Amino acid sequence: MKKFTHFYSLTPEWQYQLAKEMNGELIDDTIIVIPESLGHGHSYFTQITPGISVLFMDFVLKEEVKINRLKSDNELYILHFDLSEHINMITINDINFKIGSYDNLGLAIIDNKIESSFQPAVNERTLALRLLVDKRLLTDFLKNHPSEDYSKRKITVPKNSLYYYDNIDSNSILLIRSLKERSMFEPTFGPYLKGISLKLLGNFLNRYENSKTVENEITELEIEAVTKTRTFLLDNLNNPFPSVTYLSEMAGMSPSKYKMLFKRRFNTSPNNFFIKEKMLLANKLLQSGDYHTLTEVIYELNYTKLSYFTSKYFDFFHKKPSEDFRKKIK
Repeated sequence: MKKFTHFYSLTPEWQYQLAKEMNGELIDDTIIVIPESLGHGHSYFTQITPGISVLFMDFVLKEEVKINRLKSDNELYILHFDLSEHINMITINDINFKIGSYDNLGLAIIDNKIESSFQPAVNERTLALRLLVDKRLLTDFLKNHPSEDYSKRKITVPKNSLYYYDNIDSNSILLIRSLKERSMFEPTFGPYLKGISLKLLGNFLNRYENSKTVENEITELEIEAVTKTRTFLLDNLNNPFPSVTYLSEMAGMSPSKYKMLFKRRFNTSPNNFFIKEKMLLANKLLQSGDYHTLTEVIYELNYTKLSYFTSKYFDFFHKKPSEDFRKKIK
């Protein structure tokens, strides 16, 4: 396994050491090109405002790499959004945290004064965005939402290791996903990335500004129960929605309580979560090139009417499924 070391700052000088260690090309203090010896892809760094910067990563590695981030005197919080459809690893104080949006928690917040490392998966596309935010900008927010409350509210993690660990909200997923098809070398990429980043930070602050007090939060057993139903939904996307009654019985609670806790835990309803994931699967099937007709795809997803499927797909992607369909070549 190759290991590289760097530190973070709000300005681009931190990239020099990392690019040099990995033999990557640094372009205009902004883009690091991954060397062919490691894989292919790029990272893009830019300062948004004097107190906020962003690092966007989109690459595939062909060998194991561990990127160690040294602690520094820069008073920053690192908001890591990971949209990789596989498991990457963040390590803090010898504790491993699985990160990735598909089946795992995709949002981590790390204090820059605590060392950490990032280990991307091999032969998989890593898609991640990091916001570097001056702590002073979040002072009022953090006073009202102390880290002890967060650790009890979501996933319990050891003290002085990880500030916060959660799922990415659906709106933020769509924002980051919109970067996938854009080239980092386009002149408009930088301004577009800055706009996306500010929206992501706004989503994060809005999502938690009205958080409940600890005594009203979900217990660890309740977290396990609703997470179990989420996994069930992900495993059964080819079937119709099973009903809230069925899911609440699986979780061992009343339908009303189940809906409330699912909403609080995942920031969406069970049905909306299922539809969103089903549409994401539909998008993959349409572009897979494994089907001769659209009808075959909708049958695979257990839909009976093309018109109904088309309306759902359009609501989510703002285009018709026929626009994404790649017909199987005989």
